[in-house]
Amino acid sequence: MPQNRTIRTAATALLAMAAVLGLSGCGDVNAASAAGRDFEHLLDGVPEVADVDTTGSNTLPWSGTASASVLMDDDVTDDRLSAIVDRIGGFLNEQAKRSGGATWEGVDLTVRGFTLSVLDRRADNATQLELLASLEDEGVPGGELQLASAGTDGARASSLSLVARPGEDFLDAYDLARATADATPAYAAAVVSGRSDDGVDPAGPDEDDADDAAPGFPNWDRDARFSISSGVDDEATVSGDPGTTRAAYLAVAEQFEVIGATLTPDTIDLRIASVDDVAAATAVATGAVPANVAVEIQGGIVTWDDGVQSADMLPVVQALGAVPGVTAIAASSDSVRLTVAGPGAGRTALDVLDTLPEASVVESLGIDGPVVSGSPGTFSVRGARGDATVLFGLVERLTAMGSLASAESSVGRLQVEFHAGDDTTLGAAIGLVKASVAPGTWTSIEVEGERGTWWFDATDTITIDASEYADASPEETALRERIERLWNAA
Repeated sequence: MPQNRTIRTAATALLAMAAVLGLSGCGDVNAASAAGRDFEHLLDGVPEVADVDTTGSNTLPWSGTASASVLMDDDVTDDRLSAIVDRIGGFLNEQAKRSGGATWEGVDLTVRGFTLSVLDRRADNATQLELLASLEDEGVPGGELQLASAGTDGARASSLSLVARPGEDFLDAYDLARATADATPAYAAAVVSGRSDDGVDPAGPDEDDADDAAPGFPNWDRDARFSISSGVDDEATVSGDPGTTRAAYLAVAEQFEVIGATLTPDTIDLRIASVDDVAAATAVATGAVPANVAVEIQGGIVTWDDGVQSADMLPVVQALGAVPGVTAIAASSDSVRLTVAGPGAGRTALDVLDTLPEASVVESLGIDGPVVSGSPGTFSVRGARGDATVLFGLVERLTAMGSLASAESSVGRLQVEFHAGDDTTLGAAIGLVKASVAPGTWTSIEVEGERGTWWFDATDTITIDASEYADASPEETALRERIERLWNAA
């Protein structure tokens, strides 16, 4: 009790102080939120501004941090762009002079494929706009121009990333970024990078390379498939020379089809077209770089855990990679995790595993994919091979019924969402779940469009513990009672 009294006393004192300071005109107690509103008001009604997004953290009363992103219409004129940047810079300059309130961490402005930082000094912003205009005049389709304010010692962090021009590759984009930074004093020490969707074509100009990517190439979080950076150890302010890894990439590309590359001074990550060639390509890359450079090469749609290929698992992933609808494979020495186009492809992959003698090494299995091809609803089953196979069978049957909206399962845990339906339809789906899961599985059943997420241990008869949901709405309570009734009747 004394401890609780102390907490209440401190809280009361803080609230009292807040009230006094608030009445004395010291600004908004939620400084970051207020700064964001002021920034939005600054650009409200500006016709060339397509969107403004502000974020902030009210770390303490009357203080915090704020940042913003501004999206411009592509047809904004240079004069109007300069005027808008000047307006933002003036706002940041006034904010920096304040003795209290939120600290602005940065404002990024995006226009015609380029994102540039806006600072609180007019000269810095003029540098940014001049550099943007120069790059656009040279036909560069996009990039990022990041410039930080100079410190008390005059040093400043900067980075310049460019997208390759049509007909050029990421190495060309890097070379242009390096030359541009060297010719721009504010960017002389910048971390520079180049990006493109395609790499070099060692076969020469007479060979058609319209599609360098292998079918089913995995989605790399929408990043460019080829990039090279002078950044060292992911440090935004430390720049090195990626020449060694660049040469290693070219050596690999002379012998193998490279469909993805990420190069830095101390790392080379490649993806080649075939998983069969990973070992040979790794040998080429490793032999071309010093021992302190990290080399990782993946092949086709297969990603090996920690970049280490398993000789025992290789024939398994080769067989699974040939299954139509298997779009990505993550593997280790004893596990396989598949991304599939739908349950049908998952069943074919399981059949391959069942008939492949080498598949005895697979102890852990995962299968992910859409419930119906092209639909937002997804399923994911993970676990020991036998358990995952059983749960995948449940996904198949629920999908065939037309009841399944989504499902996710792992060891001892199952979460399913059903499409809305009457008691007969929903009861049949719940009955399938009850018959398929192991006793004691921590289970959740939801119904699309209805409020409430209820968890329970799967037993023959359940009573869902609602003690932690004292604020449950009548609709949520009705769903809980319905789930209990249909489960127990199944």
